[in-house]
Amino acid sequence: MLEDVSDGQNVKDNLLLQQYPSSLSLMLYQDAFEVVSPLGPGKTKHKILAVYMTLGEILSHNRSSVDAMQLVSLCREADFKTFGHNKVFASLTADLKDLEETGFLAADGNMIKAVLIAFLGGNLGSHCIGGFTENFSCSKHFCRYCLVDREGFIKNPLALGPKRTADNYKDSIEILSTTDQSVVNGIKCNSVFNSLKDFHVCSGLPPCLGHDLYEGVVSSDLSLYIDTLVQVEKHFTYNELNRAIAKFKHIGSDALSKPCEVKTGQRMAGSAAQNRCLLRLLPRYIGEKIKDPVDNGLLCLKLRDIVELVCAPQISHNDIVYLKIMIEEYIYLRHSMFPDKALKPKHHYLSHYPELILHFGPLIHLWTLRFESKHSYFKQCSRKVHNFVNLCKTLAERRQLLQSYLLAGQTFPPTIQIIGEANDYRHHLYNSATQDAVTKANVSNHNMLDVSAVVYKGTKYVKGHVVVVDHTDESTEFEKIVVILVNDSKLYFVLELHQSVRLIDLGLHCLHCPTDRMMEIEDEITCILPELERQKVLSSADHLKDVIGVQQKSDLLLVEADDRKHFLTPIQIRKLLLAFKK
Repeated sequence: MLEDVSDGQNVKDNLLLQQYPSSLSLMLYQDAFEVVSPLGPGKTKHKILAVYMTLGEILSHNRSSVDAMQLVSLCREADFKTFGHNKVFASLTADLKDLEETGFLAADGNMIKAVLIAFLGGNLGSHCIGGFTENFSCSKHFCRYCLVDREGFIKNPLALGPKRTADNYKDSIEILSTTDQSVVNGIKCNSVFNSLKDFHVCSGLPPCLGHDLYEGVVSSDLSLYIDTLVQVEKHFTYNELNRAIAKFKHIGSDALSKPCEVKTGQRMAGSAAQNRCLLRLLPRYIGEKIKDPVDNGLLCLKLRDIVELVCAPQISHNDIVYLKIMIEEYIYLRHSMFPDKALKPKHHYLSHYPELILHFGPLIHLWTLRFESKHSYFKQCSRKVHNFVNLCKTLAERRQLLQSYLLAGQTFPPTIQIIGEANDYRHHLYNSATQDAVTKANVSNHNMLDVSAVVYKGTKYVKGHVVVVDHTDESTEFEKIVVILVNDSKLYFVLELHQSVRLIDLGLHCLHCPTDRMMEIEDEITCILPELERQKVLSSADHLKDVIGVQQKSDLLLVEADDRKHFLTPIQIRKLLLAFKK
């Protein structure tokens, strides 16, 4: 099972890490960002190239925190284009060499070495760092992982060229230096980072999932499939789809990335997060409109399955083999069903993903969009200083002062963070099923808290949410969070099992509740208090069932005001009790 970057062959085969196991694994990220309006007169004038750093040894859920990312350098993009990356990155490569060869003195008196294992970035930035051609639409060799040419890719979209290695990269550089050719095998210059002892750009530039998948393949192909379902197969209209999206109750992280309005066009207009949400929930939006799914609808589901596997936080070797087969099937079907819609280089990158997962580990842990969030601090800071003289120096100094303040406190957030309402756990208030579950777990009731929501290792869990507890090729087991308990830095869930039936044609799981009493209670509360938010309705119904012990609709007569004081206002409680008695 591959769980993090340390499980990839890139780290396992690193000679310095093998020789000095205590060495640090450095991960760099580079990207350019605007500090002024990209539509204003100052666009590109003050654009800044930033390099950030994180460590592979940091746990993945902490590594995604913006505060854990360190600033390495800031440079005006205009200066970068003038002087070139050899001069701009000269001091950085010198520091990296020093860390490789000498290391630094740790607090315990030991010398710790460090090695660069990956240089993250978008396709354009990664090709610039690697010395590869940056013209993806016209260049003969557009891939930084293999030597496939454009003509071969057009004839056979599944074709993969010879793998790029340090040796054939060096041969191309020698041809460049001895001839008047400007580009050889997609290489236009030697990268300054190849001077490092244990790093080479052919094996150290991971893909960018956000741009390759969600803003690339998903954006273009999903737009194509929806347009076909609307314009050709006439299953629904764009208005019906947008109405379904607007009416759907998005909760959790989906509420923050609700898809934007879908229109006809060559690509989706949403961000990476919005496109991800649309791809996942599309069968739920319009599944009932498609009575007889054909190849086009199934192709959309296949793309969704591929994306879910590629973005999995951990993946087995068997799943990687299955992913390779699915990608080959998808590209073949996409090419044969839409021959007039040419495949893009990003479709070719998709073919490399199985081997890249083996090389780098789960690619979601190399997610570049988290690094892009780091730009927001510098953008806000530049707008507040109202001065563009020595802007890079100003931003760097202010960022390091903030970093010093952060390092003076706790470096990483606690594993368990209580973010919802918390009350003392009272064992006798819960129904017998919940009491039995807590008793069998041998959990001490001392200092036990009953909470409504908690963040554990970066993932938010809320009462009423459903989690997957087991998954096999035959079935998936879902359980609903009934009670969340926190005791002595330990987290416990009381779960309610839900049977599920997989709807293959829609790519959905239909859950069957043990009884329909919950829906009756929810409907009662909604009718009495129509202004109440859906999440509060669910929380109130869960509390009535699991804590108060309401088993059927007639039990609502026995509910008292104190039973609802943690969820509703006094007026809402009186309305509810009055309606229950009627």
